Amino acid sequence: MADSLGNLDAVWTLAALVPLAVAAAAWALQMACGFCSVDPPEFWHAVTIIVVTAVTNVVLRFVLQATDSAHGIWPEYAAPAVATAIVIAVGLPTGPFTALTIMIVQVFLCAMIYYCLGGLQTLMTVSMLV
Repeated sequence: MADSLGNLDAVWTLAALVPLAVAAAAWALQMACGFCSVDPPEFWHAVTIIVVTAVTNVVLRFVLQATDSAHGIWPEYAAPAVATAIVIAVGLPTGPFTALTIMIVQVFLCAMIYYCLGGLQTLMTVSMLV
């Protein structure tokens, strides 16, 4: 009981940040579609694609771990990228290569968001110490 009460802040933090991360990923998907000249989906359609992609990658990771084939470049990087591209290709009116390009642009946009927020957090921490 004490352990679950001690982790209450982590649970609330996840409850607050997971929807923000999904919203940022959905926005990045819309921007990536616009960059690749594909009609961007509505926001809730983009959120659905992001959630389906996350569930697909979790199941893929579980299957790879269960079959003891989770070692190497294919299961670590290429298989999740292909799975994500397949979900995007099915969820949007686009082909597989355009979906792969959309995924690469989306990853780049999400990485930019992550590093900018990390830099902002560092800046705020340093300014509080001074």
